[in-house]
Amino acid sequence: MEELIDLKRIFGAISRGKWYILGAIGLCVCIMSIYLWFIATPVYQSKTQVLVNQVDSSKTNIQAQDVQANLQLVDTYSAIVTSPRILKEVEKELGNKYSREEIANAVQVNSSSNSQIIEITAEYSSAKGATEIVNKTAQVFEKQIPNIMNFGDVTILSQAQYSKTQAPVKPHKSLMLTLSFVIGAIIGIMIIFVQTIFDRTIKSVEDLQEALGLTVLGTVNAFEPEQMEPEKNIEEGSFRNEKKNRTEAINRVQ
Repeated sequence: MEELIDLKRIFGAISRGKWYILGAIGLCVCIMSIYLWFIATPVYQSKTQVLVNQVDSSKTNIQAQDVQANLQLVDTYSAIVTSPRILKEVEKELGNKYSREEIANAVQVNSSSNSQIIEITAEYSSAKGATEIVNKTAQVFEKQIPNIMNFGDVTILSQAQYSKTQAPVKPHKSLMLTLSFVIGAIIGIMIIFVQTIFDRTIKSVEDLQEALGLTVLGTVNAFEPEQMEPEKNIEEGSFRNEKKNRTEAINRVQ
């Protein structure tokens, strides 16, 4: 029973302080919206795939051990993609349009297990920049890998395509707005609980009974002075009428 009463008090406090919750949610969502649309830098992503081989792919007689050797070298090829030698050449062929640090931060390499395919991804603040960086990185890698490894063959399977309507991959606006909504609700509820804990005023009969430790037998509603005036006037009028009637009765007797 006590747990039920406590739950009622909790929900009652939340109901009374709903404007705190709504205000906190509105504030957090507004701040997040300003950040997402006016402050945050959008990030665009482009991808390309390359097929790596230890032996020349033009050979028709490829043995199973050759395929296994290719798989074992995928990690090595992945590291070479982001090596300073490749990045320096990419920077040069792009006309120093992007610095080597920008290219290094933009390029990411992923490879699936038991696969000779390497996926090269570039994330940049513009869709065109991401497309240029990832395509040029794949081209330089394809051209340089025979010189670096003294063997091997790389084939570009797909190139990244630039589109003016391409949407950014970061920040995730819907996710961030949902997160700001949840954070605002939590902040509002915390404000209500803190206010309830430090608020010592009596708001109900139950609060009075708990504070004094006594049983409440009844309650009297509060009246404003203006509400008492009509009753006072009625009593005064009744008293004057009664006095007048008594005076008239005495006069008739005399």
